[in-house]
Amino acid sequence: MGIIEAIVGIITGIVGLVLGLVGVVLAVVFGAIGLVIALVVGIILAVLGVLLLPLVILALPILLLIWIF
Repeated sequence: MGIIEAIVGIITGIVGLVLGLVGVVLAVVFGAIGLVIALVVGIILAVLGVLLLPLVILALPILLLIWIF
């Protein structure tokens, strides 16, 4: 009877190992996708910030005047 338990244990161990590797691969893939999305969003925001900076600089005195009055 010990042989069956040993075989079941080995199979269970292999399945666990495979599932663990799949989990690691998925984590790496999704991490990479998240990193790419973060980079793209960051670049877009940076470009928008550079483009909008003159407008913000021009608008600040007006906003300050409105805020004061």
